[in-house]
Amino acid sequence: MTKDKKLQKYKLTINNHLFTIISLCLLLFFTSIALADFKPINRKPAGDYSRSGGRRGCEIESSAKIPLTLLAPQTYVGYTASLRPTFTGYVSSSQKLELRIFELIPNQDPKPIGKEFVKDVQPGIFQISFPEEYPNLTVGKTYLWQLSRTCLEVRIDESAELIVAEIPSTLEKKLSATSSKLEKVNLYAEGGFWYDALSEALQLANTKKLGKRGTSLVRDFAKYELARDEKEEVAVKERVQYLQKIAVQEQD
Repeated sequence: MTKDKKLQKYKLTINNHLFTIISLCLLLFFTSIALADFKPINRKPAGDYSRSGGRRGCEIESSAKIPLTLLAPQTYVGYTASLRPTFTGYVSSSQKLELRIFELIPNQDPKPIGKEFVKDVQPGIFQISFPEEYPNLTVGKTYLWQLSRTCLEVRIDESAELIVAEIPSTLEKKLSATSSKLEKVNLYAEGGFWYDALSEALQLANTKKLGKRGTSLVRDFAKYELARDEKEEVAVKERVQYLQKIAVQEQD
């Protein structure tokens, strides 16, 4: 073998080794992002306004169908950094939903924010953007968002509480330093900002689907949905089962 051929073979071997090393590094990097779990900031129990009443689907619908399900914590308070968060849920069939937002003030009745907002949604994962006519939410305050539908003249409500929180400076710096949506999902999830993590994750998914990252987030937050008392055990167990089914069937 000539000297030139030996040199060429040596360079090829080195290049192959470098390619393998770089590929492994990239694989480990992206795997570490994808495995980041959602962790509630302090898992503050939600009040009675978001208490689940068990299956509340329509009587004329098949019992096999999953009823209107909010993709947000209900037994504990979720967090968002957005003053105009996006609300996400799941329906098995086309429905007309009514969104209401209330400010929760201790020892007072819930204070309505804006008027009722009506939205037609299609089967699968849906998102409802914060209505343009509504004023911004306020950092530090607790709110209740409620989706309602009417079936056989009976109003069916599903509600969840959220707190608008300021992003810690360390987290804000990390978010500003990356343009990767996957990494942003990871950062929001680790910081406990549920609404922001899910909104970013759904931008990586197909329309009306959760995608792989959204699926893992739903599975994560469902683990923390725990009954606050015996009266709620059956309803919460049923809700968790719905969430698990949604995570499986709506991934792709």
